[in-house]
Amino acid sequence: MIILLLLALTLGNSNSSLLLEKTSDIAAIFHRNCVQILPTESVNPKTLSSLLCGENITENSLKQNLIKTSLIHIFVISGSHLILLDELLSILKIPLFVRFIFLTGYSLATGWQAPAVRALIALATRTFFKFYKWPFSSDLTILCAGMITLCLYPAWWNSLSLLMSWCAALALCWTSVLRIRENFWRTFLSQLAIFLFMSLPLLGIGNLHPLSVIFNLLLAPVVSFVLLPLAFLSVLIHPLLKVFDFVMALFSTTLNVFSDPITVTAGERTSIGFLWLWIFAWHVIFHFLRLKIYQGRDHARE
Repeated sequence: MIILLLLALTLGNSNSSLLLEKTSDIAAIFHRNCVQILPTESVNPKTLSSLLCGENITENSLKQNLIKTSLIHIFVISGSHLILLDELLSILKIPLFVRFIFLTGYSLATGWQAPAVRALIALATRTFFKFYKWPFSSDLTILCAGMITLCLYPAWWNSLSLLMSWCAALALCWTSVLRIRENFWRTFLSQLAIFLFMSLPLLGIGNLHPLSVIFNLLLAPVVSFVLLPLAFLSVLIHPLLKVFDFVMALFSTTLNVFSDPITVTAGERTSIGFLWLWIFAWHVIFHFLRLKIYQGRDHARE
């Protein structure tokens, strides 16, 4: 791992701007092709391009409702998209090497955005640790992947999207550190952790209502396990576009009902520097919490 970090640091210091420039140029070509291959018969072509190719959400009502319900992070391209795709491909018994090539191509097609790149590097880092049987916890893996990402692309120290993706991924480690295994409590506590961890990054730029915990439990699976797979399948099987449009209309109506009583409050944004302190403070808390839990169990055996 030390060699990997040193290599990333060397690459980042020597060719960081050139590396970002080259990958951005390649990503622009992939992204253009991604938008061009999308079917145009859909009633929601802009939504389709947002879900699959990382285009900005242009439908104002949809965007505002996603912000109100705090679901914007799962609708736009993020690390969760790559994680979901990797899980779906693994279910189909696709070899890891092939999955990684596909996910790299997809990251390029969506514009090589910082959250997707961080998730891609996290996948490679986790695989690297597992191959060498290094017992790194999930939060330490996220820390290593994040630092490698920043070493390769130092300009992303100012990327709020990278910071928010990192923070959301770290929140999902909460149940692992506490070793909670029951599915319901893992899901519920993960959403509570996301609410807590994302409260500061979203301050002044989004909405994090306490009801977002419920919204994420009820509606996030619809996006992750219904809309996104349907969007991919619709590109391959065009008749499924009608199914996608129907589900999208139903989702939009439900979203409108849920978001109606919620108002978005404007506030002052938190500085990027303070947000990085926020993330690294959570890493420190995780470290000492893990030590406390393990030491407590060691003492109990004595």
